[in-house]
Amino acid sequence: MNNLKRKRKKSAAPRLRYPLRKSIALVGLMGCGKSTIGIRLARQLNVKFLDSDTEIEAAAGHTVSEIFEKYGEEDFRTGERRVINRLITQDKKIVLGTGGGAFMDPKTRGRLSKKTIVIWLKVDVDLLVERTSKRNTRPLLKTGNPRKILQKLVEERYPIYKKAHITVESGQGPHDKVVSDIIWKLNKYLAIEKKKYQKRMARKKIALKQSKPPTAEENDT
Repeated sequence: MNNLKRKRKKSAAPRLRYPLRKSIALVGLMGCGKSTIGIRLARQLNVKFLDSDTEIEAAAGHTVSEIFEKYGEEDFRTGERRVINRLITQDKKIVLGTGGGAFMDPKTRGRLSKKTIVIWLKVDVDLLVERTSKRNTRPLLKTGNPRKILQKLVEERYPIYKKAHITVESGQGPHDKVVSDIIWKLNKYLAIEKKKYQKRMARKKIALKQSKPPTAEENDT
């Protein structure tokens, strides 16, 4: 019986040990699992999952592919920027799955980095090819050889994705394990942020104390 309890405890998903004061934004290339992992992560954190592409389609009345074809990538990124900014500035915290190119836009990246905890779901190119081959709705993969396109995107985007607050390998393996890895790293990240905050508050307190004029009693001494 005791062994059974220990096994259950060991297999239980980790819990977030700190309040979630910011929304979470998942970034990464198409096929990295932002939606699949995001839904599970949101459920574990008891918040809502939203997908930026789905929200863009609802706002525009067109699919992402149609927006690319009719208006081009530049107009799509402008609309994407507005939608993401709206989603991450609402009161309720969410897990947000972003489009593969969202974090590449400097303005969008700046807002995400400031207003959310950005998590990069990193996957090797072979697995990306395997996953994306199962769907033909990826506009960027319709213009040539999918592997070459994905390899080029890896080379262009991975150096930028590294600017995320947290990186998690999202390759082969159970989705629940990836979620557990995310929460484990979230706890570590939030613990560090808490210490930084406490140090800032301590410095402010000292500075405030030093800026106050001495009292009459202190002058007499």
